Amino acid sequence: MNAFPASEPYVICPPDTVDVAVVGHGDAFREELTAVRSRVPSLYADPLAWLVADAVEPALAECAGDVLAAREDVAVILVSAHCTLHTMDAVARSLPAPRVSPLRFAGANPGSAGSLLCLLHGFRGSSLTFSMTPEDGLPAARTVARSWLRSGSASYVVLCAHQRHGEKGHSVRCAVLAPAVGDAHAGDADRVAAGRR
Repeated sequence: MNAFPASEPYVICPPDTVDVAVVGHGDAFREELTAVRSRVPSLYADPLAWLVADAVEPALAECAGDVLAAREDVAVILVSAHCTLHTMDAVARSLPAPRVSPLRFAGANPGSAGSLLCLLHGFRGSSLTFSMTPEDGLPAARTVARSWLRSGSASYVVLCAHQRHGEKGHSVRCAVLAPAVGDAHAGDADRVAAGRR
């Protein structure tokens, strides 16, 4: 499941991004986005949201202590042209039925593809979804992430990008970003976090 296709690679954070440090990274891959049994009772999330969660697990394993200690100030950004199309389609097909689950409507919100991470890990920072391909959306997503980190609006940013590989499947690549050591604004996030405790 986590074998990331070697073809069609994309970079979350280029090495020349000097004011941002990558403190964790992860990948996940599925041949098909199909219904996923929830790990949390009474919670429905789109299959892409679970794939994003799968990609973030190894990224957090590299920096879990620091990130989870600052969860109040951890932001999440997802870039995906697909978002929650699986759930939107399922809701549309079920409309002739007398009742449609309200959980499915909530799960159909495109923003929910990235916000499942907030529920699972208790992240309470800003969250944003760019509903476009990584090629088109990652430059703007990186700019937003850098702005949040430099201004102290976030201590960490979990930046995820979803790519559909034609008939080969779906992949999500993510990076946990932090202010680079030695950056003039790197202490701002710590001061903001300390002020909120």
